[in-house]
Amino acid sequence: MRNYLLLIALLFCFSIQAQVNYTANDQVPAYDGHFRLGSNMGAYSNWDDTDLANIAGGNSALGQKGAGVRALRPALPEKFLEYWGYDIRATTFQHYTSIDLKDNTAFIGYPSEDHQDPSFHCSSVQSQVFDNLYTDIWDGGANGTPVNDDNYYALYLYKMVSVYKNEVKFWEIWNEPDFDLSGNGWKPAGMENNWFENIPDPCDYHLRAPIYHYIRMLRISYEVIKTVDPSAYIAVGGLGYPSFLDLIMRHSDNPNGGSITNEYPLLGGAYFDVMSYHAYPHFDGSLRYWSNDVGGFVHTRHSDAAAAGVIQKQTEFQEVMSNYGYDGSTYPEKLWIITESNIPRLAFGEYIGSPRAQRNFLIKTVVACQQADILQYHLYILADAETEAAASNEFQVMGFYKKLEGISPYQQEENPIAIAGRSLQALIYKKTYDPVETQKMQLSDKIGGGAFKANDGEYTYVLWAKTETDQSESAGTKYSFPANMGIDFVEKKQWNFSNTQASEVFSAMDFALTGDPVFITKTLKTTASPLAEKVLNNIQLFPNPGTDHLTLNFDLNIGQNLQIEILDSKGKSVNSITPNRVYEAGNHVVDYASQDLVPGIYLIQFRSSLFQKTLKWVKIGY
Repeated sequence: MRNYLLLIALLFCFSIQAQVNYTANDQVPAYDGHFRLGSNMGAYSNWDDTDLANIAGGNSALGQKGAGVRALRPALPEKFLEYWGYDIRATTFQHYTSIDLKDNTAFIGYPSEDHQDPSFHCSSVQSQVFDNLYTDIWDGGANGTPVNDDNYYALYLYKMVSVYKNEVKFWEIWNEPDFDLSGNGWKPAGMENNWFENIPDPCDYHLRAPIYHYIRMLRISYEVIKTVDPSAYIAVGGLGYPSFLDLIMRHSDNPNGGSITNEYPLLGGAYFDVMSYHAYPHFDGSLRYWSNDVGGFVHTRHSDAAAAGVIQKQTEFQEVMSNYGYDGSTYPEKLWIITESNIPRLAFGEYIGSPRAQRNFLIKTVVACQQADILQYHLYILADAETEAAASNEFQVMGFYKKLEGISPYQQEENPIAIAGRSLQALIYKKTYDPVETQKMQLSDKIGGGAFKANDGEYTYVLWAKTETDQSESAGTKYSFPANMGIDFVEKKQWNFSNTQASEVFSAMDFALTGDPVFITKTLKTTASPLAEKVLNNIQLFPNPGTDHLTLNFDLNIGQNLQIEILDSKGKSVNSITPNRVYEAGNHVVDYASQDLVPGIYLIQFRSSLFQKTLKWVKIGY
């Protein structure tokens, strides 16, 4: 027993010594994962979070295809964990990981009633942040934990991260702490009451507390979370306004005006690794601009402008951070995630809204995010809040799925954006955007897209004709792969490939593009030599598409020493069905067990000394 107690004491002392002695001014660890499409989950009667995860990311054991989601953004409020216990969702979060919903982002905060700051910084509303933020963060283990248990926020972080650190990679401090109640957050410098040059009243935003208190939470978060899990990332909480970021960057956590002192030595930028923001281009000004020629706004309500608006917001936030040295020169650059974004599926008022625009926007924005080094892109939301007939605002019709409230688990009805998300997962998930290969494509200013490289070195090219007309997804142009890329034939898959499994093979020269993104891979054209038509006839491949079994039925007019081979879509040999077997003239049926082949496009090649003929066969995963 004494040895056991000694071991515990040594481990405890080690945990104390492991407190971080660096900040984000010193280092922002490189992220070693890949881009993940994410989702905000919501809450729906009869559905638990495990059910929701299964329809978000897919669960083959339950026959759930999912919506292409590969990360989630759940909440872990203190008031919830204090009431139910800190491990209440541990099993659920472990389930997320088991179905490849990993590197999740959790937004945190929201104290229990007993731990809420009793102050009224805003005369009519109590502070929403934690009490005792300015007590010491650490107490050397005086209360049984390395943190000071009287610092309620520090204790909450320590207990929570200890439980969920294996399932959460990004810790987002609050959700929309800059939610503007005054109408001043959007104002540029020079306008009255703007936040770039003025300190907002606590009544002006949801925290109902001075900005220094939010920076204090960032500081406590950085110290405690990094001590418990050095591989974790600290993110600001889904910001909407660059002016609020400027407030963080130009102040310390000093409650006396945010000034620098020995006790408060650093400005707010030192205490977070990741810039997390929200982008809703349908209402944030991205889809209109003022024109003196017309004396009013000109609208650009189409998917390309919406995707561009998401990235423009990143540019605006980066300008603020660069002003304070977070540009990779003075201080390390921040990482990027987007934790809420979408456009509606139905139009309300002057806003954009159609199923086609929404699913095009998703694909184009996912491409743009990877081009801009944004690590995660979380859609709002998993399911509609209302039926289309009953919806009264655009946020009620943004879901991957139609309304789940009142629907039994696994009876969900998917919207087109879920099909598009699943196609993204099937076609470019875990592939890396390649700017060099994209440059080789020589895309004109009328064409959007990029090249994505798989681990085997093969590329998937995403291409579309850029939309330019207000309230229209129609666009058209032609594209040819440059001759020096060595691509003669390509295979095209549409946005709904995850449902149809359909593809089309054609020349890589002068092919048509529309406003709907397509996924292109290099391939061999299915061929038949002239003599083949005289010798080999009536070929049938069935089922096509198929799963674990393929039957070939064909006629030979004369006997042949025939080889039947399976090639992948790039023309590389995968397996031989019959290697150099003599077939007599007549009808032949050949069975092949294909369970060892992964789902995808294959070429079935018939070859003899007289001829060669190649046909396409599709293996599906369901």
